[in-house]
Amino acid sequence: MNSKTIPSELTIPIDGASTLSQECWRLGRIAESLKDGNERAGIRHGVRNIAKTLAGIGIEVVDFNGRTYDPGMVPEVVEVREDLGLRNDQAVVDETIAPTVIWNGQVIKTGQIVVKRSLPGPHEYPKAVE
Repeated sequence: MNSKTIPSELTIPIDGASTLSQECWRLGRIAESLKDGNERAGIRHGVRNIAKTLAGIGIEVVDFNGRTYDPGMVPEVVEVREDLGLRNDQAVVDETIAPTVIWNGQVIKTGQIVVKRSLPGPHEYPKAVE
């Protein structure tokens, strides 16, 4: 048996923390889509515990879904969809592909979003990544 002392704290690379945060967010979305109450509750419990631990080290996950789109937003726009139901010059985040991850107020991982907006008017569409 190894006699090494177990440390009371571990360090985690910032990239590892951001990846863990995004995957925790994905698991939360999967849990919300499950029909089985027991399975759903178990996954949601795990997601809450992981998110609480990440929050303890200053990590915050931001899902922009449903928010009014502003060209100055942090996430990368990967697709723009036209929506006849929106009023002129209105744009909203239709889907979050990956959330933005923030550590102590600093963006450490830029998210990706899909924007839906009204038919083109005098303003240009946000540019999507190709």
